[in-house]
Amino acid sequence: MVRIRRIVPALMSACLAFSAAGAVSSSGQTAWGAQAIQYSDLPELVKTYSPQVQMERTLYETRLGRYESAREEMMDTRRRLREDMEKNGDSDGASNYRAQAKVLEEAAKDMDKQIRSAKGSSSTMSLRRMEDTMIWTAQSLMGTYHSLRAEQEGALAEAELMQGKYEKAMRQAGLGMVSQAAADEAGKAATAAANKVQSLQDDMERVRKELLMVTGYPGDSQVQIGMLPAPDQSRVDGITLEADKWRALGNNYELRQQRGSSSGGTIKEHHVRQRTIEEGEATMYGQMDTLYQNVLAGRTMWQSAVTAQAAREAEWKAASNKMDLGMLSRQ
Repeated sequence: MVRIRRIVPALMSACLAFSAAGAVSSSGQTAWGAQAIQYSDLPELVKTYSPQVQMERTLYETRLGRYESAREEMMDTRRRLREDMEKNGDSDGASNYRAQAKVLEEAAKDMDKQIRSAKGSSSTMSLRRMEDTMIWTAQSLMGTYHSLRAEQEGALAEAELMQGKYEKAMRQAGLGMVSQAAADEAGKAATAAANKVQSLQDDMERVRKELLMVTGYPGDSQVQIGMLPAPDQSRVDGITLEADKWRALGNNYELRQQRGSSSGGTIKEHHVRQRTIEEGEATMYGQMDTLYQNVLAGRTMWQSAVTAQAAREAEWKAASNKMDLGMLSRQ
């Protein structure tokens, strides 16, 4: 049983590497109704309930709302001027009305530009970037949680083994078969193993609370953390690195921000800006090459871990059959 449990952390680590390739929302909803947090639900949970995303969205919507309100006020003023002129029949003031209406119309057009800019500018990019960052954070936290849980299972098996050795050493010491010092050393090893189990449990709880926070659950929620999905090897097979690099040119936030910065300035400043963009692209390409190699390495780790687990399960089954037949002792 111990050997079976010890293979779990390695299998989980490979799975994580391969898989890498309560708050209230503005509508009054909460995330507290679900019984378990599933990996596939993380993007929607984060976008809807994450406090960080909600704060960024509020800033974006407030800024956009100010522009839209200002535009509406201009158009209302323009309508009132027209209504007053038609009601009073003031033909002498018609030219004055047309002049004021023209000014308001131009101001409204300028405000339309501001609204369009706000919807497609750095404000929107900042919100999308926050969403992506927090989704990645939630996914990483769930992966870390399960990695710790797998490690704790192995540590628990080790602690059980150490405790059994300590109890056996104490019995042998009582019979004079081993020294008391040897029994004491076995006791220290058992205590250290138990402390490791508790340390991992504490780490699991800390990571769990962080995951609950970014998905909109209260820290004391009893919601369960769902399992990670099994790796899909077909997704790795379907990766086309060069095509992904091309798409990344338009999706990378840093590069988009650099391209969207002011294009004014001297010729020298323009060349510096262009060189910065080119260096950023080269850095991004290097990072993607590294990530791609990590994905391939993760697939190899996963395949090796699956094979190793199958072998350990066969060993366990054979050992269990021998125990049932009295051919093998638990000691």
